[in-house]
Amino acid sequence: MSDTGVDPGQAAQSGTHRAPLAGGVKRELGVKDDGQPGPLVLITAGLHGNEPAGVGAARRVLSELAGRPTAGRVVALAGNLGALERGERHGGQDLNRLWTEPLLRELLDQDPTVDGPDEAELRELHRIIQAEREAAEAAGRNVLLLDLHSTSAAGGPFSVVPDVLDCRRLARAIGLPVVLGLEQRIEGPLLTWIVGQGEVGVVIEGGQHVDPRTEDVLSDALRAALRYAGVTPSGESGAEEARARIEAIRGDVPPVLDMVYAHPLEAGDGFVMEPGWTNFRPVRSGQALGLQRGEVVQAPIDGYMLMPLYQGLGTEGFFLCEPVGGAWLGASRLVRRLGLEFTLRILPGVRAVRPDGDGVWCAAGASRRTEWWLALFGYRTPKAEGDQVLWTRRGNG
Repeated sequence: MSDTGVDPGQAAQSGTHRAPLAGGVKRELGVKDDGQPGPLVLITAGLHGNEPAGVGAARRVLSELAGRPTAGRVVALAGNLGALERGERHGGQDLNRLWTEPLLRELLDQDPTVDGPDEAELRELHRIIQAEREAAEAAGRNVLLLDLHSTSAAGGPFSVVPDVLDCRRLARAIGLPVVLGLEQRIEGPLLTWIVGQGEVGVVIEGGQHVDPRTEDVLSDALRAALRYAGVTPSGESGAEEARARIEAIRGDVPPVLDMVYAHPLEAGDGFVMEPGWTNFRPVRSGQALGLQRGEVVQAPIDGYMLMPLYQGLGTEGFFLCEPVGGAWLGASRLVRRLGLEFTLRILPGVRAVRPDGDGVWCAAGASRRTEWWLALFGYRTPKAEGDQVLWTRRGNG
């Protein structure tokens, strides 16, 4: 696990602001295409302007690929150029919270001259990604997204994926701890949108914003992902060494975790996280984690800490995760491949299963046991409609 030696409480000032990137940054960070068959790999970095390590990692790895034979097409794009130049998270609109179909339709229908700074960034990034996806479809290429980020808190890096089998395989191949259950808690990230389009993707959180090793971790994650995708040849020493370094960083953190609790915040709560918390530090039920409206916030369960809030922006104070065993992962692969969704009808609280398997109707307030079984099949996203809740899953499960 990463240990920067920087107290996360002292790093709060760095959570929303970082020094601007020297020399600025252009949208296209690099392209590698030798005209050979293979996937389209989209690398996005700097969707948040205070997270420049991904830009450096993308540039570094694309530079390494120059002059070497590769398959497929690799395109690396910078996200919020203005925010990166200012060293700020965004210019008023979080660029990684706008990727929903209603917001995208509204943006594409409106006059570009009325765009705010972040909307203009989104418009251009969306245009480039769509053009690349259309060209990939015409060429018969699969599409993978590698979205590079960092966090305000110290501690180990990790990856985030929707609970979709292809996404899980990609994340496991990279080797960082894989966090399930977090993606659907966040409204409008690029990852959710791209997987909703039928593609495969992963968010890679490389470490703390202020840690110089974060760029190294993100670079190794890219090397491992490109090897898995078949862009670089098998047996390449650079990719194998990268994966070995990632395994050493992961240490004794469980390889797969499920995010089971998000601590909600509202404006005016005055939430203050206790100092010293890092990603994947064990948490005991009842342990004091922070102050909210002058009262002590205690951990509701045993688990592992994830992304404790040490920056001024955010709607969750922290997340808690539980390990996911190999038996659960194997069972989830089996039941999804066999198409056993009809068996969910026998669970308490389940009212109906859609014939196409895209959703399960449950009574409001389904038991934790029922939710566990729904998650086994990939149903993790609830939407209340009257006295019922529709649970859906990403992609093809």
